[in-house]
Amino acid sequence: MRTSEQSAFGRDDALDHILAGLEEAAAKTAAMFVSIYRELEERPVAPPTDRKTLRATIAGTVREEGVGLTQALAEFEQWLLPASMGTPHPLYLGLVNSSPLPAAALADLLISSLNNNGGAFHQSPAMTTCEDELVAAFAHMFGIDGADGMFLPGGTFATLQAIVLARVRATGGPARSGLRLYTSEAAHFSVARTAMVAGLAAEDLVSVPSLGRGEMDVNALERHIGRDRERGMTPFAVVATAGTTATGALDPLKDIASLCRQQNLWFHVDACYGGAAILLESMRARFAGIDRADSIAIDPHKWFFIPVTAALLLNVHRDVAQRAFATTAGSYIPTDGELDAWQRGIPTTRRSSGLAVWMALRAHGWGTIRSAVKSNIELTRLLESLLAERGFRILEGGELSIACARWQPRLGSPEAIDRLQAAIAREVVSSGKAWFSTTRHAGCTWLRFNMVNLHTREHHVRRLADLLATTASHATHERP
Repeated sequence: MRTSEQSAFGRDDALDHILAGLEEAAAKTAAMFVSIYRELEERPVAPPTDRKTLRATIAGTVREEGVGLTQALAEFEQWLLPASMGTPHPLYLGLVNSSPLPAAALADLLISSLNNNGGAFHQSPAMTTCEDELVAAFAHMFGIDGADGMFLPGGTFATLQAIVLARVRATGGPARSGLRLYTSEAAHFSVARTAMVAGLAAEDLVSVPSLGRGEMDVNALERHIGRDRERGMTPFAVVATAGTTATGALDPLKDIASLCRQQNLWFHVDACYGGAAILLESMRARFAGIDRADSIAIDPHKWFFIPVTAALLLNVHRDVAQRAFATTAGSYIPTDGELDAWQRGIPTTRRSSGLAVWMALRAHGWGTIRSAVKSNIELTRLLESLLAERGFRILEGGELSIACARWQPRLGSPEAIDRLQAAIAREVVSSGKAWFSTTRHAGCTWLRFNMVNLHTREHHVRRLADLLATTASHATHERP
């Protein structure tokens, strides 16, 4: 005899109640998903709202009793969607956040529905197998076939894990005073943060001067290493960057790789942003030397158009990973003899984010990404040309999809002209017509445009150039 809590089909009444509204809610979600893209350019890029207003709207909405799926979705559409950043908008050119490929966005729903723990094969057999295929594919792309690898929640975590591996190879385990890590002054701030988390003292992270657009000065790097050895320090690793997030600079990887090999240093490459450019034959030579890296960090959630967060760490020293993260804990977890991700990296429980990457590549192919990367670079160079025609100073030497420009009236102090860049950015962003950032480079503030967008076309770029010229002229006449 079935209990009163069970339905005739063996399911309890609570589950039947959920399923009754699930189809309607799923249909509503699907319609909203499509409308987000259909109405993409009808909404402002940056929402015209503020923290105080949003907090007032959301205050007290988490209660003992829920309002149901349909009502919650309606409230999302009414309250949250208008207050969300339009990252897929063709004129979102700000942080390195991409417009996601449709298959990857839909895969996120399936990943959450199945909720497989990507830390162990027996908890996520299909998704782990997809991840293994992706590791092999990305390793081949960067010329390090056979490398180990895993997906992690962001490039910061990928670099952190790489520094831990480098530290373990150098010391056998913990950090110690005088263990020196080198990176460019133009490197992402996360390198300093991860070095601290990995146990290095602030003075043991050496900031190497950069040249030109922000490329590491290899001669300065060599001098730093030599001086540190003379002082009894222990150089152990170099973090190079294939695409700085401020200006899109590419470090001279080939020269750094040779120096690291000569000095027996771990060579880590932060290719989180710029790594996708290796897909282009015309850019491949700029990545020479990356095939000699000990580890590479890539963020598919940047220029491979995957939803956040999906970072990938490739590591050619699987034995070091095994030593670094070996544990006798968790003996209750079944194994088939192969090392699971939780035995080779920092996370134990992991979201199976590799499935989103696999779904995107399976559905859309490398060709879609390659074409988008090529288009982004070409449109970025077009934007530079259009802004130069309109009187902007352009930061020369751009190769990736970052353009830096500066409006420089003849009169005015450097500080006033810096403030003018911020005023231009503020006015355009507040209009809702575009979103971009500013950055500091060579002692100056620059307007910074970063295109990692599937939807940007030439007419969008021309519209932006006109908008910037008009805004710059207006801001110049309005400034005190």
